[in-house]
Amino acid sequence: MAVTPNTGYAAQPAQRNRWTVAWLLFVITIINYADRGVLGVVAPVLIKTFHLSIKEFGIIASGFGWGYVLLVFLGGGIVSLLGPKRTFIASSVLWSITVMLVAVANGFASLLGLRILFGASEGVAFPSGSQLIGNWFPAKEHGRAATLMGAGIPLGSLLIIPVAVWLTSAYGWQAPFILLGVVGIAWAVLCKIYITDRPEQGAPALERAQTGEAVHWSRIVGSRTLWLTGLAFFSSAYVLYFLLAFLPTYLVKERHMEFSHIAYFGSLPWIFMTIGALASGPISDWVYRKTDSLRWGRTYLAGTCLLVTGLIIGMTLVATTTLEIVLLISVASLINFTANPIFFAIPVDACPSNGGAASSLVTGIGSLAGIVAPLFTGFIVSATGSFYYAFALVSILPIVFGALLIVACDPRKL
Repeated sequence: MAVTPNTGYAAQPAQRNRWTVAWLLFVITIINYADRGVLGVVAPVLIKTFHLSIKEFGIIASGFGWGYVLLVFLGGGIVSLLGPKRTFIASSVLWSITVMLVAVANGFASLLGLRILFGASEGVAFPSGSQLIGNWFPAKEHGRAATLMGAGIPLGSLLIIPVAVWLTSAYGWQAPFILLGVVGIAWAVLCKIYITDRPEQGAPALERAQTGEAVHWSRIVGSRTLWLTGLAFFSSAYVLYFLLAFLPTYLVKERHMEFSHIAYFGSLPWIFMTIGALASGPISDWVYRKTDSLRWGRTYLAGTCLLVTGLIIGMTLVATTTLEIVLLISVASLINFTANPIFFAIPVDACPSNGGAASSLVTGIGSLAGIVAPLFTGFIVSATGSFYYAFALVSILPIVFGALLIVACDPRKL
């Protein structure tokens, strides 16, 4: 069965509204990653409160990935059935309720169950966002639109650190979860008011233009471009999920940092990530325009960034002071997030007529890191008593998959 092509942006009145859609995607991504990151920020308190081992906390943190991956692979079909707007609204309301329910958790089982439900409810977010970008933006702006959405990843992870530390210290660990749930539901109201699935729904009289030919689902599932992009995304996301789940715990337990100091030192990598994410789209689109080559603007750029990311993280294995380690992680995070938003642009470049389905495959493969990173880290640290080998694995993965992206991935074709 061929997928029905979506239609695009054909006249100026609708074009003027496309950045409203992009900014709302940016905001929901901030909320999305604040929701994901809050568990890691309050982890030292939760571990102490519920008498959890590092291994048990790693299992809880990985629960997000189990639910998320299950739904993200189905996300393209759900988006095609319901449309990206309705999917996004339902998803944001469900995950916001789940986040608030964490405040009444009473131990390992309830925390794990809610984490799985939370992951499942967020699983259709990026396929919905990618489809909106494909519907609303011309190819020359895919990089910038995807970058704006992707920039919310580190920014949300950054903002939640001082907020969660303050709220936990002042009102208890439950407070940040309740606040995030309320904010997510408020965004759903804004989405209902300001977003449409396609430009012509906001301007019915506009002439409609085709964005691409119908694509058979088997071509999407069998696409080497999308699989290699997904594996590269996995290595980039592994770095992210490692830091989301364990950076505060690493700083407190292995580097003997006071919990209150996490608001400063723990925030530094996310500041650098935000800079990298914001620079990614303009750099990628500039290289694309100058070279007239998607390989240079997308895969060569992203692959090189992954190689450098892995090498810099490897340097933490020989660093001696906490400041050196945090600075190295921060620089690596900047370079990693110069690559990261590109992985949202490639599926839309390769398959503009069904960006939601293409994005589901890439995001699904990449999001396996949400399971593997916390799970492997928890078991490695429990088995060795140190984060040394956990950092070594974080270093190796971007080098391997960055090289594969450079050598074998061509975003010009599905």
